[in-house]
Amino acid sequence: MEERNLMEVLEKELRNFKRLIILGIGNELRGDDGAGVLAVKKLERVLKGAKNVLTINCGTTPENFLLDVKAFKPSHILIIDAIDFKKEPGTIALFEDVVGVIESASTHRIPLSIIKSYLEGFGLNIKFFLIGIQPKNIFFGKKITHRVNEAISMITEILGKIIKKSAHYNI
Repeated sequence: MEERNLMEVLEKELRNFKRLIILGIGNELRGDDGAGVLAVKKLERVLKGAKNVLTINCGTTPENFLLDVKAFKPSHILIIDAIDFKKEPGTIALFEDVVGVIESASTHRIPLSIIKSYLEGFGLNIKFFLIGIQPKNIFFGKKITHRVNEAISMITEILGKIIKKSAHYNI
């Protein structure tokens, strides 16, 4: 997805969010699989002090953070993860159907469909969506590739600009 298109789509998706959680998923020891985790680490610095935005580095176990998610009562959940959707490495895609994408292309222990159902069971009306980054190399001990690192930088820059417009900051 081109930068301009990504910006437009994300602005539409995040317009007027009340409370946003950004979940970074992946394994930093497996090269490009750490893309979501690295993106969240960068966003933590960019969005520091935002009261209505919570960033969570989930590693490979997003299920371990469900109580934190529930307690925050988000209106929107954005997941950032390396997803194999058969495109060129570093390609970015936005998916609104997180269940259909992740079930077949993810390395997570528990499918996100179960996590989504769990949270919906508490009566939380949450808009879920996923930013997927096409990995090149997810082998243990490898470093993140240049193209995926560029994608992470673009995503964090765009999200930082968009979220700062609707974030509430501690003063």
